[in-house]
Amino acid sequence: MTDEEKDALTIRRMIFHVVGKSLEDPILLDEITPPQHQDFFLERVKSSLRGNLFAFRDRSTTEDILREIATGGGNFTERTQALALDFQSRHKKTMSVGVFFIFELGAGDGATIYALVKYDNEDVVRYVLEAGGSSVPKLERFQESFVRKPEAMQKIALVRLDDGAGGRIMVRDRSNTAHISDYFEGFLQARRVNAATDMSEKLMGALKDTFKANRDSLPEEIKKSGVNRIYEVLRQGPRFDPEDCEPLVTACFGVQPENSKVRRDLVRNLRNRGVSEETFDVSPERIQKPRRHRMETVEGVQISYDEENRPAVHGREDGRQEIVIVTAGLTRDDAEIETGSRRG
Repeated sequence: MTDEEKDALTIRRMIFHVVGKSLEDPILLDEITPPQHQDFFLERVKSSLRGNLFAFRDRSTTEDILREIATGGGNFTERTQALALDFQSRHKKTMSVGVFFIFELGAGDGATIYALVKYDNEDVVRYVLEAGGSSVPKLERFQESFVRKPEAMQKIALVRLDDGAGGRIMVRDRSNTAHISDYFEGFLQARRVNAATDMSEKLMGALKDTFKANRDSLPEEIKKSGVNRIYEVLRQGPRFDPEDCEPLVTACFGVQPENSKVRRDLVRNLRNRGVSEETFDVSPERIQKPRRHRMETVEGVQISYDEENRPAVHGREDGRQEIVIVTAGLTRDDAEIETGSRRG
């Protein structure tokens, strides 16, 4: 979704059904019309707009039902009830009691987005103060409630149907942030669009671009070997989560201020490479160290070498450093070929 579409989001239709493994069958409800508390629910949806990109598989039942709703060929309440029944039937383990929301959203210029949300119930106690009466508050306990905290939205799939067939799905699954729960994948009948191996290489490229653009402003120990540092961090196979980039930023670039240029450049580079919203485990086998390395001294001496033939560096008593190269022979000892003409 573009920023303009996110700003233009409205709820056209909404319904929810009560689900949970403690229920023999879901409690199927009717459409809420007109939609209520739009500001609350839109805020919840917008807070979960980052996720992993999926696409429908051929003959997806979920896609078929959403297309019936989109074209007016199926009753909204009945078709969403079918989705809730399918959703509950696929869960093989204990599923907490909650509700399964289906929102039809408008995103400006006639665009339609469907939001499928598993929202957990919260056990809360509310206090009520009597106006002008006793100072003792009245306490009321509720189990059927919706709260603002992001963890309450356990699963969310935002669906944009393509013309004719197929569609793009953004999935945020809090029980498996790097991919998707097996039963939720089966319910959607969808496949991951981007492979973790490809995203690992794109992440590496974004980090290297960020280092190159900010090298001179980084701490001295990072400036000297920043690319090596990036490779070493990624070869440990960390999880990349766009909602929690702090460990990765610190490991690669050191502690950075909240509004640093490093952070801004990294966000832009991740977006340009298409991994700014995906969560995935880095594939260490795709993070190959470069064969060639380069040393450069304060005096401007440059030494190019491969990993197996790294020169030895020794400290001297006068504080300087000595570089020792062991070689089978010199292949060049000449002046550089100068280009252009000198003007005296």
